[in-house]
Amino acid sequence: MLNQSNAPHREAIAPTAGRASAVARWLSQPGNVALVVAAVAWGIGLALILRQRLFVTNDSLSNYAHVWYLSDRLWHGHTLPFHMPSLEHGDAFAVPYGFLPWMSAAVVRPLFGDWTVTLWLVLGFVLLVSAQWWAFPELRGGWRTAALLAEPALVESVLLAQLPFLWAAAMVFAAIALWRRERWLAAGIVLGLAQATHPAVILPIAGLLVAARLCREQDRWRLLRAYALSLLVAAPAAAIVLMSPVVAESTDAQLVGNFLATVSLRGVVIAAPFILLALQRTPLARAPLAIFALLIALNAALVPARHNEFAWAGLVRTPDTSLAAFVDSPAFQAGATYRLLRVGDGKVGMYEILRGGGKLDAEFFPESIDRRSWDDASSYTAFLVARHVDYVVIYNAYDARYRTNEHELLASMSQDPTAAQGAGVCTALEQHRPQYDVYRISACASVRAAP
Repeated sequence: MLNQSNAPHREAIAPTAGRASAVARWLSQPGNVALVVAAVAWGIGLALILRQRLFVTNDSLSNYAHVWYLSDRLWHGHTLPFHMPSLEHGDAFAVPYGFLPWMSAAVVRPLFGDWTVTLWLVLGFVLLVSAQWWAFPELRGGWRTAALLAEPALVESVLLAQLPFLWAAAMVFAAIALWRRERWLAAGIVLGLAQATHPAVILPIAGLLVAARLCREQDRWRLLRAYALSLLVAAPAAAIVLMSPVVAESTDAQLVGNFLATVSLRGVVIAAPFILLALQRTPLARAPLAIFALLIALNAALVPARHNEFAWAGLVRTPDTSLAAFVDSPAFQAGATYRLLRVGDGKVGMYEILRGGGKLDAEFFPESIDRRSWDDASSYTAFLVARHVDYVVIYNAYDARYRTNEHELLASMSQDPTAAQGAGVCTALEQHRPQYDVYRISACASVRAAP
């Protein structure tokens, strides 16, 4: 009787003990332990990102601004805008790149507000990792997946909030997965969508992938046809990038330098699975712990080398909204064009000006902001006039960081109206605050003669 009454209890314990034993056996393999460590680290990092309405890091606010504008025009203006008049002194495109992630986030934004972009960033990472697994089943599990998760360029892409790139890279791996499954047409279309999402980065990377594949592809014409289809899909987006004011306002040296630096770094994310597959055929395959440890060390070493301290601090940063007091004050003029020169806030101030109804003379990129010194007041004034600038807000911290003569020129022009006489522009100190000054730039009916 006792044995019969205890039988169900023993049967319930047996599966539980079996599962615990299976987990113990799985964790007894060092590669799986490394995978758990990498997964837990990513889980903590992504949770820290998701807890923030605005994830403020190097490249994040551009995403929030464009998604906000697209959502506003879509839901309140009932239009799909081509231009974004409140940015880049009226010449910006609403979607210079990143159509799929930005537009899908704009559709959902009324539900979650700014947090939608934060969620879409994390979703981009999940899509990328999932697509890598789909494309390369041989890299699933243990040391190999742990190495993919620890790859420094992937970590940096998330920390810098490179949302369009993460989505585009996910589509690149989806195209590879489709090609490996002999779904040629779908692979070409998806690769085209990847290139359209981030043309400046993915177009050259995709070209290199196709060129490398040609050496081993049995049906080269089929590959070339699929690639031609992808270029056809990406062509409109590539044309918009080339027409972007940021491209027009950048020097050839800046364009080449940024192109090489960005493509080479982001290319590592795409190349990582191929590198790991190649390593499996070398003696290094017998030293997976050394490879994993090296990747962890590289993540730490690249923080000072890549000046990524600001990006890592974004995991626990509270957005600096100190400019909101000015935007909410009567001194702020909705509809006016502002040139904001500030550091350390991740461009939150620029976003606040847009949300407050103001316009910006620049996009959210350094090339567009144009941080430099000018030869004299006349050349500087011509720059302001060309950008239709009504107000310049310049912080003391900006002077300390970039050491340009812009603040000095503004001060001298406000004290001497004849300094920019040729341009017929008057400059006046509108507000002086401990952290920043606000200068009003306006046309002069007449200019006072020099004493």
